[in-house]
Amino acid sequence: MRRTTLFATTVAALSCLATACGTSDEEAYSQFVNLPQHEWLRTAPCYFKPGIEGDNLEILLSVRHENDYEYSQIGLTVDVINAETVSLRQAVTIPLVDNNGNWISDGFGSLYQCQVPVASNVRLDSASVILVWQSMDCDTLWHISDVGIDITRK
Repeated sequence: MRRTTLFATTVAALSCLATACGTSDEEAYSQFVNLPQHEWLRTAPCYFKPGIEGDNLEILLSVRHENDYEYSQIGLTVDVINAETVSLRQAVTIPLVDNNGNWISDGFGSLYQCQVPVASNVRLDSASVILVWQSMDCDTLWHISDVGIDITRK
């Protein structure tokens, strides 16, 4: 009896775990672009070519910045280009510090990273391109080391 109860409990727990794992998002694409000398020109977008197809995709944007980054936020524009047409243009503002001036991004040492959702229910084809532009009020944004895109399937 005891062995049967233990077996049934284990099967039920594994079943719940499998169901929970089955409903999670599946990462379809992930890439970071390194910015040389940690500077980002307003006229130089980060270029991503995921090479995946599908509907109901979610795009997440990641930024890695140094401790010397001088602003409390970062303003970005994300363009999704399908068949040479901008199918999505999304302005994204990422807050980087709290009201006390402390970094709210995750980090270690002098490097911090934050990630925010950009859009969901996005459609991509195999030729789609994603561009990320810095849209701050300065021509050159300093102390940004990497920009990344994650795409998940729902």
